[in-house]
Amino acid sequence: IVLHGAEGHDHELEISGCYNSDYVEITAATLHEPVLRNVHFRGSAYWRIDRLTLLREDGGAMIRAEDHDWQGECHHLELVNNHMTSGELVTLQDYVDRASTGVQLIHEPESVVVQCNTMLRVAQGVTAMGDHIEVLDNRIELFSRDGIAQGGHHNRFLRNTILDAVFIDDGHHDDFFQSHMGADPDTSSDVEIAYNVFLNRYTDDQPAETWSATQCLSAFEDGPKTDIRVYNNVCKTDHYHGITWVDTDDSLFVNNTVIGGTTLPGLPVGSADWPEHTWINIDGQNNVVRNNLTTMMATGGDHNLEIEAIDLASTFADFDSYDLRLVAGAAAIDAGEPAEAPVDDVRGELRDGSPDIGAYEFVGGLD
Repeated sequence: IVLHGAEGHDHELEISGCYNSDYVEITAATLHEPVLRNVHFRGSAYWRIDRLTLLREDGGAMIRAEDHDWQGECHHLELVNNHMTSGELVTLQDYVDRASTGVQLIHEPESVVVQCNTMLRVAQGVTAMGDHIEVLDNRIELFSRDGIAQGGHHNRFLRNTILDAVFIDDGHHDDFFQSHMGADPDTSSDVEIAYNVFLNRYTDDQPAETWSATQCLSAFEDGPKTDIRVYNNVCKTDHYHGITWVDTDDSLFVNNTVIGGTTLPGLPVGSADWPEHTWINIDGQNNVVRNNLTTMMATGGDHNLEIEAIDLASTFADFDSYDLRLVAGAAAIDAGEPAEAPVDDVRGELRDGSPDIGAYEFVGGLD
């Protein structure tokens, strides 16, 4: 199914109770740029949305998929190569009034792939409340609620880049990534979160009054959450909660770089009362917390390395430009424990038999 351009951007596509035996693709015609307001799946299966542009400015969801009481279950969707935006949001009030969600998967859809999409100036980036969901290689920039929020089992969140939270002081704590989706208890299991980059850069594109410390990777609700694998993530934020997982058992938190806080340089005006250190804090039993590079370890573990402001130049390639690769001579080099270390780093560079601490492996020179 090929869509051609049309005037305006209020076009809606609703697919309800439509089950295919193999994938049917909806895409944009070559040299055409149709702009849709939203795509809504209710109880449908085997659909692929590819290379569409979605613009929504009323707080709703641009792509929504859900199981439905009488339309049936929603499963086997591929949402790839799309661009989603809430338009030109300039002020805090613009975000309050118009920011909309990129992808909303609710009421437990299954087997959904969200890959290679861009989401610019949105409220929520991706809401993933279901099982067997893969969120891969997306870029989410300027978001006013959460970058990614998940609740479910057998889910994968890999190689996403999430940048610049917009704080609108609506009582919601912003997260780059959080697990619970309102579920208490949160019994998520078999969840993989890896190779992601989370950065607050405090750029001119972000209204200055919305700059704020942002929780990075968090899960606060009672669980137990089990078999959670968090590795090779880079997080530069300035909240207490760099990686904080509560009531989590039999899980793995290894080779992450998680730094921030007011003891480090480069924070914007008005940040004096923000937390001094960003930490890693894992609550539960039988967890491996290892080879992490951070500004504060608030939990047990082994072969983790804490750094201070005085260590930045001897550790990172260019901290001021958010380049957190290791430099020659850094204390993190060859200081990790091989057991449970991933075979490669956040970029895909292979680790050697003496792995470095943190998300980056030093490979003998800066590339």
